[in-house]
Amino acid sequence: MSGVSLKPRAAFEARVDLAGLTPALACATSLRELEHHSIPYGAKAVPMGELFFIEGAPEGVLLVEIGDERLDGVGAGMSGGELIVDGRVGAWAGFGMSGGMLRISGEAGDFLGAEMSGGRIELAGNAGAHAGGASSGSRRGMSDGVLKIAGSVGPRAGARQRGGLILIGGDAAEGLATGMIAGTVSVAGSVGPLAGRGMKRGTLLVSALPDLPAGFADTGTHDLVALRLLARRVPDLAGVLKDVTQARRLVGDTLMGGQGEVLVV
Repeated sequence: MSGVSLKPRAAFEARVDLAGLTPALACATSLRELEHHSIPYGAKAVPMGELFFIEGAPEGVLLVEIGDERLDGVGAGMSGGELIVDGRVGAWAGFGMSGGMLRISGEAGDFLGAEMSGGRIELAGNAGAHAGGASSGSRRGMSDGVLKIAGSVGPRAGARQRGGLILIGGDAAEGLATGMIAGTVSVAGSVGPLAGRGMKRGTLLVSALPDLPAGFADTGTHDLVALRLLARRVPDLAGVLKDVTQARRLVGDTLMGGQGEVLVV
């Protein structure tokens, strides 16, 4: 298996759908075959060679040298290997991903990491709506893996989340973790209204008390040994929970019979 590098020949005039072009597929295919590999481009399909210069890259790596907001589905469905994007991407990046590493140095559109069940996504910029959430009509958001976002996220991040870890370095817009069933979301910045609405279980780690729905009950400040254990077991949370010994705990959404928790640390 070798690596593959994609470099756009020119600015895209329509949206490009790269869903299914995983490191496993690209690296197991010859460069000549990839030039003839058909991908959706606007309302038609074109050979990849018409849109990209295709060259070799380090072993096992699929590299997109210049990102673009019109590149949709980057890393969608990938199960292993490494995919690196130098720049921004469009919607559905990492959708349904089950393994491997997706690194994006820019920003991402809607549905980043939606319904992912494994692997790791690292985003250097901001993400759009539904990060780690569920697609339209689906009851399952992210169920496992790690989604690490250095910037802020749009509405309904972590909606219907069933597992895994979402780390948000900036702010989270309204509807964070709506209908969450399990998993953990950590937000370093501010949290918009209606966070945790319909939440069944799971944990939100926040730095300041957000405007929560009426179904959340404040149980006061607790000395939670579990936080120290969690910091040891999950390296990604070590920085968030460093030196934390107490947390204010709110439980909800009780109006929906939920027992999720919001921990202000």
